[in-house]
Amino acid sequence: MVINMIKKVFWMYNVVKRYIFKDTRYFFLSIYRYFQNNYRNNAKFYTEKELIDLIKAGKSILRIGDGEIGLLHFCNAVYQLCSDAIRNDFLKIIKNYNENSQYVLGITEFVNYTNMELKNFVNTEGKKINRFPVWRQLKITYELIFNKNSKYFDALAFYKPGGFERIVLPYIKTKKVVIVTNKENKEKIMASPLSSNTYLYITCENENAYESRLKIQQDIINLIGDKGLPISDFVVIFAGGLAKTIIYDMSHQGYQILDIGWGLKSYYMGTNIENLI
Repeated sequence: MVINMIKKVFWMYNVVKRYIFKDTRYFFLSIYRYFQNNYRNNAKFYTEKELIDLIKAGKSILRIGDGEIGLLHFCNAVYQLCSDAIRNDFLKIIKNYNENSQYVLGITEFVNYTNMELKNFVNTEGKKINRFPVWRQLKITYELIFNKNSKYFDALAFYKPGGFERIVLPYIKTKKVVIVTNKENKEKIMASPLSSNTYLYITCENENAYESRLKIQQDIINLIGDKGLPISDFVVIFAGGLAKTIIYDMSHQGYQILDIGWGLKSYYMGTNIENLI
């Protein structure tokens, strides 16, 4: 018991040391907001129809979830180690975002929940789940650095039943589709009766895909370029981990990339993952 207590104290010391020196504003605001049960943001969100229209207009979409928010605060994410490079890329993506951007930024609607609402959240299965530990970082980060004048889309839109089918599927049927994902997901998609033999694939690593981002970007450019057709004929469906930072650069080059994440796997496997988030 004594050893566990020492380990816990040492862990808390390192956490406080990291935040107070590297992330001072976040550290103090987080403490201040922690005890305010009615504290909420007022982020503005596009409706589902508005998001569909933006995609039809050629906009790329890029989701910022709890993993990305953790990276901003010097924490490793699942399948991705933190680095100054990836942190700076996400800071650029967030701080440069406005309604004229070539990409639409997605965050979860939990950003507008009060602390108490997050603690007492009930999912669609009627199960009470404390969402406060997961999404309080997003709430604080939104308050600190996100553009309050711009609208966002719900980053979990594709994880909800029928979300992919309503928002993405009708559109990609009008395009030539390139799917960026890992080898395991590629094989599952190809074996699915919902797949198409016209889909093109680019595979990426299961972990730390960010370090391969330049190769993935060049693979997309080469694959589309080799077809000899206009870039506007293609849409890239992205489920390639934290290499999603390339969406910022490629959207300005005329490519349309839709960051779907687990929503792609959910659709092709016919599984509901809404309550896993």
